[in-house]
Amino acid sequence: MDLESKPAETISSPVQPGRFARRLKRSLMLLATVGLLFTVGRTPAPALAGGLRSEADQLAEAAKIVGPDGNNDNACSKCHIVENNAWQNTHHYSTFKERHQSPEAKAILEKMKFRSMKRQGECLQCHYTSVVDSGKLVPTWGVSCESCHGPAADWVTIHNKPGGNPAAKALAWGTGKNEPPAQKEARLKAAEAKGMISSQMIYEIATNCFSCHTVPDETLVNKGGHKAGSDFDLVAWSQGEVRHNFADSPGAPNHPTNRPATAAQLRRLYVVGAAVDLQFTLKNLAIVKEKGGVFDKAMVERANRIRAKVAAILAAAPIPELADALKAVPAKIDATTVLPAGLPETLAAATKKFAATNDGSKLAAIDPLIPKVYMGKVTP
Repeated sequence: MDLESKPAETISSPVQPGRFARRLKRSLMLLATVGLLFTVGRTPAPALAGGLRSEADQLAEAAKIVGPDGNNDNACSKCHIVENNAWQNTHHYSTFKERHQSPEAKAILEKMKFRSMKRQGECLQCHYTSVVDSGKLVPTWGVSCESCHGPAADWVTIHNKPGGNPAAKALAWGTGKNEPPAQKEARLKAAEAKGMISSQMIYEIATNCFSCHTVPDETLVNKGGHKAGSDFDLVAWSQGEVRHNFADSPGAPNHPTNRPATAAQLRRLYVVGAAVDLQFTLKNLAIVKEKGGVFDKAMVERANRIRAKVAAILAAAPIPELADALKAVPAKIDATTVLPAGLPETLAAATKKFAATNDGSKLAAIDPLIPKVYMGKVTP
């Protein structure tokens, strides 16, 4: 993933409850209950009532999972050894062994009358990367490479081939940063056409984050006591322990470093993250059935908070496409607010347009708004 940040290794502010300092580890594990960073990688699939994804959708994705490690010659770790090692130091990795054993998880399972997190579709879609065995979903890893970049079976054999030509000799790890721009673009486009979510596709990656970090399940929250979402910021969370920009770093291939993002990249991440957060929060509000319930109240509070965040961005730097979309979002949302039909889709279109046409170079005015502390320690 090419989402990067300044090389900070800080922990969050004690002002925000449940996070940072000595509480960081505990709070990150609690937040993993929300599906810590990413579902099985995808652009959002059609949802059932309550925002859940069907078993058929999950099976279709799982059937194309290659996996980060194992005996498969196409496994991510066969080339991305450094990235795989970095992943193993994250909560994304450890959630596979630890999440289901937490008191919070056990309490939710009991209230929902679920037998096991690893057998329940509501849990599988956010907390694990699954494969298919005998027609069933089998969780095999935590939140992994393909959770962000998409199930790889269709694109893994061409994503490192010059020009996307399957017959070409694969690029050696760490050398792609030197390839001619036209060749690199053709290579990425070929892989993206087959389903790869490249590091440049920040809107699509953000949707993977927020499809879980704004929990799309009213029943799980109201009945099960699951958290309704995490205080997720795309810069703060993607630039901490999960940052793994080694292959294109100046020192690669022999002495790779975890390359930090430029200021322009951080700006784009911050804007896209805020807009996608609002998009998914409004999408969740649209499925509310129990007005005044825990889920409803949480989404109302979040919608107002994130709308204010987007408004602050626009007050600092004009972004016409987002400004027009935000006008359709009520300035104050409460339990009685009727949201305009198609509002999440309007925001999605505006955010995609921003991501496609803005490189962040002219948005220096929003720099004071961007988080300077990140979640967890960056792998050196």
